[in-house]
Amino acid sequence: MKVHSVFSRRDFLATAGVALAATVVRAGAEPGNQQAEPSAVRFGVRGPLRERTIRERALLLQRLGYQGIELGDEFVNRSAESIQAELAGTGIAVSAITGSLQLLDTDPRVRARAIELDRQRLEMARALGASGLIEVPVFGPNRFQDLSPVMTPREIEDRLLVAALKQLAADVARTGVNLLIEPLTKKETHYMNLQEHGVEIIKAVGAPGFKLLSDFYHMQMEEKDIAVTLTACGAYTGYVHLADGVKRTEPGSLPFDYRPGFRALKKAGFSGWLTVESGATDNPTAALTRALKYIQPQWNEA
Repeated sequence: MKVHSVFSRRDFLATAGVALAATVVRAGAEPGNQQAEPSAVRFGVRGPLRERTIRERALLLQRLGYQGIELGDEFVNRSAESIQAELAGTGIAVSAITGSLQLLDTDPRVRARAIELDRQRLEMARALGASGLIEVPVFGPNRFQDLSPVMTPREIEDRLLVAALKQLAADVARTGVNLLIEPLTKKETHYMNLQEHGVEIIKAVGAPGFKLLSDFYHMQMEEKDIAVTLTACGAYTGYVHLADGVKRTEPGSLPFDYRPGFRALKKAGFSGWLTVESGATDNPTAALTRALKYIQPQWNEA
């Protein structure tokens, strides 16, 4: 994940480590409540907060009206106990954490280690009360050999990914944590760019607990019509990322209307996290304040 402005997607995964557990859209919602009611959603944030401890981020997010935090590699290489200690008393939940992000490496030894790391991360997510483990199958250009007419690189990658995910099916079932497959823009990966490709993989795995991470930033770049896409794929969506436009700035920084996509998610019965994963047009605190004031009414109006 590379990208735009001063933030690359890899930077986000490595440094933005914040995704806020979202507020339940109902009167009297209690901060930090991890149990979403049917038809309820929570609003979260992954970035843009740099050079802050988990506790500093959590206290800020709680003050701004968010309820949770999504953790990247800079935090999940620590113990679950140390993370829980930092979050204690803040009222902030963990929404999701990142996985190995190496399931389609060309080296089988790396792929094997990635599967084992995902097993460990699923256990960590369970211990932290997180709803999901985020997996991007691969970044960058294709590195597999073209074996046409026997098998194309895409077919090789599909088979390898399905095989890896099937190895994790028992762990997903045991932990009760969703494994979230995230399609990205072509600027970040050659492989999985469309939501429908993610659905194909999930169907091929054929086990419960495998879901899409539907990212409105990537969908703005790749999908012809987000509402049409989510009408078709929304039933598979388990988690959502939000950002505006090519520069990936905070929701509300552009006149982008999330409501058609939100409406499709509502019809599909979505009740998970709506998570800000963006840069900031100015001060991150101000940007996150504006973002929540923008996306919460958009969801309510959808």
